[in-house]
Amino acid sequence: MNRLFLIGLIACAGCAPKKETATSTEPQPVTVTVTPLKKQNVRRAVSVVGTLNGYEEVILAPKVDGRVIAIRADVGDVVSPGATLLELETSDYVLSVAEARQALNAELAKLGLIVLPPGEIDVEQVPSVRRAAVGVEDAARKFKQKKDLLARAAVSRDEYDVAETEVKLAEATKTQAVTDARAILAAARLRKASLDLAEQKLRDSKLIVPTPVGTTATPTQVRYAVAERMLTEGSMVRSMPVTNAFRLVLAHALKLRVMVPERHAAEVKIGQLAEVIADAVPGRAYVGKIVRINPTVDSTNRTFQVEIEVPNADGVLKCGGFAKADIQTRTDADVPTVPPEAIVTFAGVNKIFVVESGKAKAIEVQLGTREKDWVELIGQLPSAATAVTSGQSQLVDGSAVKIRDANTAR
Repeated sequence: MNRLFLIGLIACAGCAPKKETATSTEPQPVTVTVTPLKKQNVRRAVSVVGTLNGYEEVILAPKVDGRVIAIRADVGDVVSPGATLLELETSDYVLSVAEARQALNAELAKLGLIVLPPGEIDVEQVPSVRRAAVGVEDAARKFKQKKDLLARAAVSRDEYDVAETEVKLAEATKTQAVTDARAILAAARLRKASLDLAEQKLRDSKLIVPTPVGTTATPTQVRYAVAERMLTEGSMVRSMPVTNAFRLVLAHALKLRVMVPERHAAEVKIGQLAEVIADAVPGRAYVGKIVRINPTVDSTNRTFQVEIEVPNADGVLKCGGFAKADIQTRTDADVPTVPPEAIVTFAGVNKIFVVESGKAKAIEVQLGTREKDWVELIGQLPSAATAVTSGQSQLVDGSAVKIRDANTAR
């Protein structure tokens, strides 16, 4: 009986209500560091890749026939306009020039000239014509005398008729002299053209680097690089069919040809600058400029071609190389940005935490332009927001936060 009483007493004691502890169930604030959203100007760019091409490429061939006696340039050499690339044997062309010059001199001698003056020539000053003109004047003077004497019956009618005939004969002689002088002058011009042609062929026996047209560079800046040599000394060259000798590319500037997606057609314009980086020259950026835009879109890949002129004064960039370019299309002002550490990414969703009234608020954002020290935010953001930069792993939407002084954090 006593045992049953004790068991009941113990059971009643276990059912008594427990006293409440002094421990609080309220969550503690999370200590964080924050930074205000920074608004800054952001340059918009279209990123593309492409191949570097020569500004212009030209294949040169001698204009005349002959045997190559000297090669003055080889693959890899840099040559300027006016430089000699190869020389042909010139003996035949020297003889042709001498022959043409003698033929011209023979015609000039008939005209009483040493050199053929430019422009029109007054044939009245040619010696043969002047002599004929003097004959006309003399015959006219004698005819006048006979006419006066005939009026006084001092000469016969036959003598008068002879004097009149002499005048007509002198005039015909002068006309013939003028015609002959013009024919000789035409022959002299023909001989001069033949001499010019012979001299041109003699000059063409040297293959010269041409001066390009349509380039913005000054003649002193223009440089060609020899990409291929196709002849050797002793080779026989024919003008027909053409015997190619050298392939040159303009190396002072290159053209980067890139394919731009169709959606950027309204943004990309001629004259815009582009930052070009080549794999062959890491760490160095070139400032190029758009010089040409293809007006059509390729229907197979929905892109259009753009040409970017890239300066290459030191010749480091090579034709055929790979390069990346950022075409600067515009600059947007007051773009919100935060440091990269303020971005929280989970399951492919990007968000930031901002502090409002001592509470953390999660805001889903999209990321735009990225730089080393900042990331552009795209989304609905409160004005003058303060973004959390550390402690986000302990935060949920609505968490109480305690802002730690940035200097203390460091």
